[in-house]
Amino acid sequence: MEEKIYSENEIINTKDWVIDRARNFCERHSKWSGIAGAFLVGSFVNVWTDPNVQTWSVLSNRLFDIQTRPLNVLSWFAVFIMLFLSAGRYSLQWYSRKRSYNIRLAELHRDKVDSSLQPFQRGRIAWGLGLTLQSCPDLHAGWLIESVRIQHDTTQYVVPKEWEDSYKEYVDAVFRGKDDRTRLMIVENPIAFSDAPTLQLRVQETKYSHVQFFHRWMKQDLNQRTLYIDQILKSQQINFPNSLCLHLVVVTNDGYLLLTQISNKSDYYPNQWACSIAEQLDLKDLTGPDEKFALNWVERTLWEELVISNVGFNPKNVRVMAVFLEGDIANFALAALVLLNLDHSELNAIIDKHPRTDYEFQDWEFISWDEIPNELLKPTRIYHPTTGIRMFYAGLFKFGAPGLNRQLMKLRKK
Repeated sequence: MEEKIYSENEIINTKDWVIDRARNFCERHSKWSGIAGAFLVGSFVNVWTDPNVQTWSVLSNRLFDIQTRPLNVLSWFAVFIMLFLSAGRYSLQWYSRKRSYNIRLAELHRDKVDSSLQPFQRGRIAWGLGLTLQSCPDLHAGWLIESVRIQHDTTQYVVPKEWEDSYKEYVDAVFRGKDDRTRLMIVENPIAFSDAPTLQLRVQETKYSHVQFFHRWMKQDLNQRTLYIDQILKSQQINFPNSLCLHLVVVTNDGYLLLTQISNKSDYYPNQWACSIAEQLDLKDLTGPDEKFALNWVERTLWEELVISNVGFNPKNVRVMAVFLEGDIANFALAALVLLNLDHSELNAIIDKHPRTDYEFQDWEFISWDEIPNELLKPTRIYHPTTGIRMFYAGLFKFGAPGLNRQLMKLRKK
């Protein structure tokens, strides 16, 4: 295939990859910085309490003089670990943010974005029909679930007067007999910064019929959809019905991602494959303190879809990577990931043997982390339109931006 020529600002090079690997090393081994600090504090206290130590020079010699006490090499080693891991971690994180990997990734793989979203894609991660509204400032890490706050506005959404007749016709002709339950719509385009790491999501109550009516309209009218997407990106407010959804990538502790085939009875993309499960935010999730709302949502999703209880995962192993737009219906979703305390054979047995609350998928398979790049560029199944952006963010979490890009670019050159 013909190789595209990229500008210097777009390229993610070998230097970026090496630096990102160093950052990853510092983060994975950061606990040793604490151990080294504890060792130095213990040594200091032990020497300082010696009555023969009266001055700082004597104290320093007792701690760091290798000639008289060769074991003091451990003190120097502890200092090196603290400086290397702590200073290295934060300086490399700062450097990675400054390099704006999200913008450069978006440009490098622009051709994988649906043509309807390409006019809005510059400076945003996108894939297929998924367009990022807000990604985590630390792309490789994601937000901890405790850093996601949902603010509930109990005001009911009201259909605008100009829609009333069309909406009534839709309810009478199409929606009649369906469960018109309360849904929760996001009402603000979320913003997050590296120095204010909490993700704030403001939601308002609406009806399922409102959401379905609007989705139907958006699918039929590309011009209107384009206008609404433009409005979303330029304005802080979102004033049309939607249903905030959790798109959760499920990963087992032996390194496999769950793929599910959507039920043939589903209203949305029956028989297509997804990575992994999805669940709309519900009023039942908004119980207890508001800092627990997001975790309630994750726990309910895992239980209803997979029969995984809260002992099957650690909340610290849930990461929200981004808030994104589903471009075909102008809906909104969280791209998130959970690492289970189960291997893929255990998860397979649970899905196969235990009755589930919801049967929104009819078949399932597993792929390894290393298969993500190939599935992004050369998919082996017919996937749900947002599966690409879910896999992309999962790849960012596992490999880092330069690492994932390195694998994708190798595949492109084959």
